[in-house]
Amino acid sequence: MGTLPLHAAAPADTDAAPGALDRVVSSYTPTLRALHHVRRRAAHAAGGGTLVVSGAEAAGQAALPGARSDAEHLARLLPGAELLTDAAATHSAVLSALHRHAYAHFACHALGDLERASGSRLVLHDHTERPVTVRELARLRLPSVRLAYLSSCDTLLTSPELADEAVHIVSAFQMAGFPHVVGSLWHVDDMIGREVALGVYDALDRGDGTLDVARTAEALHGAVRTLRDTYPQTPSLWACQVPAGP
Repeated sequence: MGTLPLHAAAPADTDAAPGALDRVVSSYTPTLRALHHVRRRAAHAAGGGTLVVSGAEAAGQAALPGARSDAEHLARLLPGAELLTDAAATHSAVLSALHRHAYAHFACHALGDLERASGSRLVLHDHTERPVTVRELARLRLPSVRLAYLSSCDTLLTSPELADEAVHIVSAFQMAGFPHVVGSLWHVDDMIGREVALGVYDALDRGDGTLDVARTAEALHGAVRTLRDTYPQTPSLWACQVPAGP
């Protein structure tokens, strides 16, 4: 059920009839145990500071021009944000920086591994030598983190054999400590992903360098509704990104 875009459900008989997106603000959870875990984490999470990671140019992958402008905009929006782009966005630099920030934004490729779900990974500068995998992310212990926004493709993708166990990049970030994670059910169009991300951060920004992460689902809901109004017949564009958390 967690792999279906239930928030995009609507009557088939007429385009004018309201659908799920008009009635409820949705939030997903990989498992009930994960929901219990992140609710407890959300009640105690504290800290500040934002990490912005951009992988616009990664070996063997198509360029992501929207990722660079996305990252630069967030760095301006959130004072004091640490920006790691392209060659600076390495395995060791990113994992080290995650321990120092409450919020983490990734604008990069992600690769789902259908044969070995624990090998699904974020595509950083040195991903061919040292990939940041589900296995490695899930082993992190990050006590002060609050929100991870993954502006990447297929971060909820898992192998059919492990569908009930929800082993994917989003659940790995939750296991590491992030109570709120935004991920994707399938491929994210580069420029659409940038538009949605900027809408979410504009809604969450408190103006002092911190984010009102308790409103993550609501902020994403608003951004998705705006996008749906622009592309009503193309849910593949606007139904892709979903929030996971309390």
